[in-house]
Amino acid sequence: MTRPTLTKKVSGLSERVVLSTLFSASSVAVLISAAILYTLMEGSYKFFRFDEVTLVDFLFGGKWIPSGSNPSFGIYPLLSDTLLITGGTILIAGPLGIAAALFLSEYAPMKLRTVAKPVVELLAGIPSIVYGFFALFTIGPLVRDIFPEATYFNALQAVIVMSFMVLPIIVSISDDSLRAVPMHMREASLAMGATKWETSLKVVIPAASSGIAASVLLGVARAIGETMVVALAAGSIAGGHWNMLKEVMPMTSFIAQTATGDIPPGTPQAEAAFAVGLTLFIMTFIVNRIAGRVVLRIKKGSIVKKEPGRLEKLFREHVLRKKWTSEYGSVSDERKIVNRPVRIDRSHKFIDRGRLAGNLQRRKAMGYAGVSITALSLVLAFVFLVYLLFEVFISGAGVISWDFLTAEPGFRVTEASIMPAIAGSVFLMLLTLIFAIPLGVATAVYFNEIARDTWYTRFLRRLIQNLAGVPSIVFGLVGLAIFVRMLDMGTSLLAGSLTLALMIMPIIVVASEEALRSVPQGFREAARGVGATKWQTVKHHVLPNAVPGIITGSILALSRAIGETAPILFIGAMFAKTAPDGVMDSFVALPLTIFFWSRHAKTEFHDFASGTILVLLVILLTMNALAIFIRYRSQKRRDW
Repeated sequence: MTRPTLTKKVSGLSERVVLSTLFSASSVAVLISAAILYTLMEGSYKFFRFDEVTLVDFLFGGKWIPSGSNPSFGIYPLLSDTLLITGGTILIAGPLGIAAALFLSEYAPMKLRTVAKPVVELLAGIPSIVYGFFALFTIGPLVRDIFPEATYFNALQAVIVMSFMVLPIIVSISDDSLRAVPMHMREASLAMGATKWETSLKVVIPAASSGIAASVLLGVARAIGETMVVALAAGSIAGGHWNMLKEVMPMTSFIAQTATGDIPPGTPQAEAAFAVGLTLFIMTFIVNRIAGRVVLRIKKGSIVKKEPGRLEKLFREHVLRKKWTSEYGSVSDERKIVNRPVRIDRSHKFIDRGRLAGNLQRRKAMGYAGVSITALSLVLAFVFLVYLLFEVFISGAGVISWDFLTAEPGFRVTEASIMPAIAGSVFLMLLTLIFAIPLGVATAVYFNEIARDTWYTRFLRRLIQNLAGVPSIVFGLVGLAIFVRMLDMGTSLLAGSLTLALMIMPIIVVASEEALRSVPQGFREAARGVGATKWQTVKHHVLPNAVPGIITGSILALSRAIGETAPILFIGAMFAKTAPDGVMDSFVALPLTIFFWSRHAKTEFHDFASGTILVLLVILLTMNALAIFIRYRSQKRRDW
């Protein structure tokens, strides 16, 4: 009688092949980062080889006039316009986001918190092209009614809308850092007689100040890299001024302008996009690098200083102890201090109870006012979301019909249809899924299950964190240079899907790692204990239990990709009358259709853009609802 085998044998060669494949997948991040740097530096080199351009004029010149008989390429106007938009956005989003996070962390009941935070996060799921359309056609008229001197394109309308785009980032990270403050710090403050509002302002916020600062820095990076809002609402003239009511052109807006065909390729004006993109990349890299270090500390739970530092210990030892000794005698004999009766004068001569009661009432009133203000910031976010969705529905519902969704588009205005855009978006997402998900999941498995803590692993993680912060318009430049020109794919579905896959790969890696970490360590130990190899453990025990989380993260990543416009501006076709038949065919997607119809001179196309936005939002909400359902069902079926 033969003894049955407990596990299926795997040759050492097969195990090494699998582990080597996972290592190679994780190393793709090096190739992506190298492709980004090569694209930006090679394009910048071509730009500076033109006779009209010098490095000194580019860095220190005060005029940006890329066209005409006497062009000038001083980046200062683009840079100042970018800082104007970013500064205005943070001045609004920073206080609103911190106040909303404080209310959610310290005052909101659990039922309200479970509803309010997803509502705020829903703002992050709305595509930027929708925000740009809303800024131009809804917020813009309001701005011009209040400020008659405002131009049709101006910085203020872009700033107002971008503030609510950045808000979810600040709220989410600030809320995490505030909740990381130990409860005993709040309890100690309340025990000393402070009100809850005073505790929040003077104890909780200072303790979480580095996390809050990181959230603001990430908001700055998001505002610097935003493309579609400024391309639609801010304008296309580099002003170099600091007037919110005038037209401006940030760096991302100029890069987008080169993608729309307004600037002929092979000219200094077109190659300038790479030099501007390199400047943009460096700025966002520095900001994201600083903020990422702090966010990592928040996740590790070390953002709040729980132990007194060296200076604080010296202060307690040499100052506080001397003060105690001078007032109450020697502290060397603790029994003397304990046994000595301490007399406290409770006479009305020294305590004015009326004044004390009035002071307490005033402090409580300040607390009520503060809580009301923090709650109001959350209400503003909710009102903005409802107003945006309501306006889109009112203006877009009337144009949606069966022919608008499924018919072949004609040449008349009444024959407009988004059937090619729907088909292009579907094919684009399927190809992106095929390229991005295996690569992202394999990288996450290698990091979480296989890799050791070496300098190379830490280097790869840092690269992926940096890729997550690269502005989407930079990926468009990479797709143009690498896939369209170098690999000669042309403006095809294949080039567009590869570009989007590079962009969402870091998101899938992070989501898959979280899903893998949720699997109990005991599963791995039990499998290894009965003789399973490392890959058998991952394949048969870890991955099956992490699949729901991986699917959820992948759906959310694809929902972001389907709403992105900037990466495919350089690759998608401006107008397409038919759906693509193969991967090498040209395509048009829903975000591109919204962008081009929003810029159309005829107002009828603006309503068509609203209808397309409505279709896009329905698709995104369906994908997000599916992700939430899968996550809820998997959590309900878990037995650990």
